[in-house]
Amino acid sequence: MPPRTWNFEPISDDDLGEVLELNQLYQKQLSPLTMAQLRALRDNSSYHRSVEGGKAFIIALDDQSAHDGENFRWFEQRYDSFVYIDRIAIGESLQRRGLAAALYEGLEHKARSTDRAYLCAEVSLEPPNEASLQFHNRLGFERVGTGQAGGKIVQYFAKALG
Repeated sequence: MPPRTWNFEPISDDDLGEVLELNQLYQKQLSPLTMAQLRALRDNSSYHRSVEGGKAFIIALDDQSAHDGENFRWFEQRYDSFVYIDRIAIGESLQRRGLAAALYEGLEHKARSTDRAYLCAEVSLEPPNEASLQFHNRLGFERVGTGQAGGKIVQYFAKALG
């Protein structure tokens, strides 16, 4: 059976309800959002994609984005050229199919096409998210720091794109 080809679309207004519901399902890992906050985050992002109407999504910001999140600011203070993965979530029915890696690949392609030097993310250490730590290691991200944000202890990751 050939690998599945995913259809990534920008997050539309019609997708926002499903995206918000998925975000709330994984809010422990992602942090909660209201609909207004989600809409503002999407509108301010440099890259946002959904799959199957919001059953999976990714939202990223680049060094030109105006964002006041603690994790984003951590990277902004250290890197001149980057894309920061603010959040990604995969609904249970789509998990373990390579979709997260495919979403990251699409974002990495976009980051390279706009000459960004780094792809950046953070992963929760407390509470632990071991699967995400392993995922980022497998994709070639390097640990570049540790911090505290939103009551969590996080590990910061960056992947050089040059």
